[in-house]
Amino acid sequence: MRSFASLTQLTVFVRIAESGSLSAAARALSLTPSAVSKSLAQLEERLGVLLIKRTTRNLTLTESGRAILEKANDLLTDLEATFDTARSIQGRVEGRLRVTCSLAFGCSQLTPWIARYIDGNPHVEVDVALDDHCVNLAEGSYDIALRITAGTDWGYAARKLSVIRWVYCASPEYISRHDAVSTPEDLSNHQCLVYPDMTPRGAWTFRRDKEIHQVTVKPKLTANSSLALREAALLGHGVACLPTYLVSSDILRRQLVQVVPEYRSAIEHVLYAMYYKSKYANYLVRDFIDFIAECYGDLPPWDLALQSTS
Repeated sequence: MRSFASLTQLTVFVRIAESGSLSAAARALSLTPSAVSKSLAQLEERLGVLLIKRTTRNLTLTESGRAILEKANDLLTDLEATFDTARSIQGRVEGRLRVTCSLAFGCSQLTPWIARYIDGNPHVEVDVALDDHCVNLAEGSYDIALRITAGTDWGYAARKLSVIRWVYCASPEYISRHDAVSTPEDLSNHQCLVYPDMTPRGAWTFRRDKEIHQVTVKPKLTANSSLALREAALLGHGVACLPTYLVSSDILRRQLVQVVPEYRSAIEHVLYAMYYKSKYANYLVRDFIDFIAECYGDLPPWDLALQSTS
């Protein structure tokens, strides 16, 4: 009798391939590493081919492994679509969703929209992990990571949600106590609150149309948290470069004021929803990403509010 690979073995193989390690796959699937290793060995024995080359440091897919991974993803996607049909007949979205994102974005923009999503889908439970480190999706069995980045050197599938823009701002009290800021160059004489990723080589870069200004700044405070820099700016300690998703409401309430508003930061980031390809087969994952994409869009609500007052 011909021996067939089981769906469980294919699922384990896909997770190993995606996460890059047996231990990470085991954590994601709530299995022991030995059970994951045994499942992979059984699958390779049944297929009669080596799928993954294993060393003490890494795992590498063989040519057969890459071919099987593509087919297995398609099969699991079709299977999940079949389950989705049954769910759609019931007319409801259900299940548990695990999402991770940065602390600042999660507190200021994600939580209210998740609350709205839950209100519209009472059979859904959402677990949110806020972490400023780039969490490995496999480490905590996360379904989706919302990440703000300027690069594309990550190993996940991703959907672009929105452009993240940055502004230079300070409190009215700080502005009243210091020299006026008429040009970007004036900031070289001001107290600056610096976020390292926005200050390459110790300079802030401004753009107006095709005009670029690069100004070396003197950090009064350097922090890798935009929440900390926002607080320092509100307390009148200097000029900060902060994302509009975090400070748009402060600017609208006049608690912060944009400096040289005719210029914008030449550095832009993008908000992505990152996920494993196999996870996108899950209807709940797709539905939530579609929901968030519609909420944010090319011009997200926080930027739309600022634009309407300019």
